[in-house]
Amino acid sequence: MDEKVKFLIFCMEAYKQQRHLTGAQVYGQFKKYHFDDYIIDLYELLHIQGTRYLMEELDEYQAYQEKKVAGRR
Repeated sequence: MDEKVKFLIFCMEAYKQQRHLTGAQVYGQFKKYHFDDYIIDLYELLHIQGTRYLMEELDEYQAYQEKKVAGRR
């Protein structure tokens, strides 16, 4: 399995545990906010960070995505 895919799975599991979500809910969040693309695109930077940093990064990216969508209205 590709290292980037392994890391994406790790991130999804960490997100699931930190947010107390089901697998389906995590999948929905990752698709809605394009977390999967973000994580793969920034793999080189993100894979060397701690879990807390990763969760904060995803929170910031989610806020960015929500602001971008709100700006289109």
